[in-house]
Amino acid sequence: MEKPTAPVNINVEKNYDSEFCGSIPLHLVNLVQPHGVLLVLDKQDLRILQVSENVERFLLAKPDELLGLPFSELLAEGQYEEILNKIHTQDSQDKIPLTLSFKVQDKEAAFSVLLLPQQDYVLAELEESVATPKESFVRLYQHIKYITSLLKQAGTCPEIAQRAAEELKQFSGFDRVLVYQFDPKWNGIVIAQAKEEDMTDYMGLRFPASDVPKQARDLYFRNPYRLIPTRDYKPMRLVPVLNPLTQRFTDLSESSLRSVANVHLEYLANMGIMASMSLPLIIDGQLWGLVSCHHKTAMYPGFEMRSAMELLAGILSAQLEAKQREEVMALRVQLRSIHIKLVEQLYGATHFADGLLKGGDSLQELLSLGGAAVVYEGNIWLSGDTPGRDEVRELASWLRRNKSGLFATSMLIHDYPHSKRYKEVASGLIALPINAEQGDFILGFRPEVAQTIAWGGDPNNAIQMEPDGKTYHPRNSFAIYRETVKNTSQSWSKEELEAAEKLRNAVLEKIVKERY
Repeated sequence: MEKPTAPVNINVEKNYDSEFCGSIPLHLVNLVQPHGVLLVLDKQDLRILQVSENVERFLLAKPDELLGLPFSELLAEGQYEEILNKIHTQDSQDKIPLTLSFKVQDKEAAFSVLLLPQQDYVLAELEESVATPKESFVRLYQHIKYITSLLKQAGTCPEIAQRAAEELKQFSGFDRVLVYQFDPKWNGIVIAQAKEEDMTDYMGLRFPASDVPKQARDLYFRNPYRLIPTRDYKPMRLVPVLNPLTQRFTDLSESSLRSVANVHLEYLANMGIMASMSLPLIIDGQLWGLVSCHHKTAMYPGFEMRSAMELLAGILSAQLEAKQREEVMALRVQLRSIHIKLVEQLYGATHFADGLLKGGDSLQELLSLGGAAVVYEGNIWLSGDTPGRDEVRELASWLRRNKSGLFATSMLIHDYPHSKRYKEVASGLIALPINAEQGDFILGFRPEVAQTIAWGGDPNNAIQMEPDGKTYHPRNSFAIYRETVKNTSQSWSKEELEAAEKLRNAVLEKIVKERY
């Protein structure tokens, strides 16, 4: 019973998740992008504590003229009480979107405002409200309903992702949309793509974990999207530099205006793109992947469009999660059916080893094995492609000394170097202890599966440090770099490990019944 291995499950031996990149405090930069203005407000009476230095462009007043003022003095009548009520009545610190009218030199100007309540203060992000017919509520709602229906019709996770990429590209107007899934070591693989013909093809390419380091991944749980309208911008400082309440840099973790690290702007330049927007795909409380949108020129989707894309990313996450659960349930039903037949065969056999290895329903079928062995009370039973008897005996002896519970690996050579001489038949191992202290095990073997990973650039040169040891740059080439992965087998799924444990319990019950 051969099950295809998803490319994302290829075992990547090296860890490309950079500790150096992952330690940089991206949330304490004291800088914002200039397409909006940031105000830091006292939480009690909403006095202005800090402003970004570009405030004059939006409100026609210099930073010094605004510091210390009540936020209410900037607003048209009847809005301040609504804001206070929303901030002080909610128990959580959820973001509050508003459209507010500001008094700008005796005139009223509309702004899209996002209030971000923190423990000691409130962040207020202001962007000019410039709704277009394309971004009207009715039009966006119709598109979202249509795209949702398409995603529900898709049969597999890759099909869902591909439809999402195609529709999001058309919907948003970005030149390229990628759906990017993380592997167990946080490298990302492009599983879906929609792009303009003249743009680089990234479909199927893998990118090292250092491209999205840990602290950047963590921030996706606090931000529904990350927008860079143009990489060619001058960052705006907060005035004053320190937050008067905390005497520290203001934490901008939740700010969508937060400025971007220079190394990422270099990264975009090396990709040949000017604007980008990324949205997290969160499944079962984990960051599963990203939707990454690229544009060759500056691109500034309005607040309404970004909100719609945020909603679609959530719908895509839900559809992927539902499809994955459906696939898991189907696999469990399949494994359960084989398990029942195998247990019947087990109890009908004279010896449990014959029940596992012989007959129409074997251990090999249950766990997708190339070969299997039983080591019990000094005897060895073999089936399929396995190491030799002496090698199996030595392996069982090693397991007796080093492993007590269920043990599974798809890279046996890393744990047990002696297995190198038979890696063709046993790069993967699952060991079910019967009596580990006596060296009695049920062993399942998976053959070596040599696979080629296509990287988007050489992952070994993903970070290029300058002589000072502090300044670094991203790789300047995304040309395909191919790496052949050897000494590995198909990975073990959680459901297969559960099936193995259930079978082990059934074998132990049979042994106990026969003895007593």
